[in-house]
Amino acid sequence: MTTLTLDAVQRVRERIARAHELANTRFREAFASGTGPLSPKAHMALQAAALVECASGLHVSGEIRYDVIGDESTPYVERGFPVYAAFDVDRNPEAIFEYWLVISDIVGATSWRMTRLIAAADEYDAALARMQSPQIVRALIVTHLPSVDARDDGTALLEATVYTRAEEERIERRQLLLDVHNEFHYHGRALLAEGRGGVRIDLG
Repeated sequence: MTTLTLDAVQRVRERIARAHELANTRFREAFASGTGPLSPKAHMALQAAALVECASGLHVSGEIRYDVIGDESTPYVERGFPVYAAFDVDRNPEAIFEYWLVISDIVGATSWRMTRLIAAADEYDAALARMQSPQIVRALIVTHLPSVDARDDGTALLEATVYTRAEEERIERRQLLLDVHNEFHYHGRALLAEGRGGVRIDLG
């Protein structure tokens, strides 16, 4: 496993923040141009494009679009096929970590919108302070920084510490397996702390 430095994490965060700013600017410019009404999918598509444009170590073969049915949005490059396979991701730790944040933003699951990365002790302390009636489950934490094991077969294992309120309020060290088609799969977790501020997710 290779543990990313805090500087590497900050670089990735800065690129993602720049992408969000770029997408917002482009959306405002498109709205102000008066060329026609913008569809509800316009901002999502602009943000997906900006995230890929600003990222380092990943590319997508085509343009990401969205199908929206009710409250559910599905990104695609070729309709009917998972968006993940359209990506080309460098198999180095920083690129794999950045791809996880980028693709999570692009897919935009409700649970992800309730989740925050923790990469430093002060971020862990701030998450604990936000929790309702926090209970520390594991006091000894070796590192908050993300770690990546990039394997020779094209897969990779990512470990990252997150705070989430999806269903259960908790801080956990999450393990995710990246397959050869660039899709992440939940692989396990180590619970670090839990609280009572969980938010129920309506799956319809």
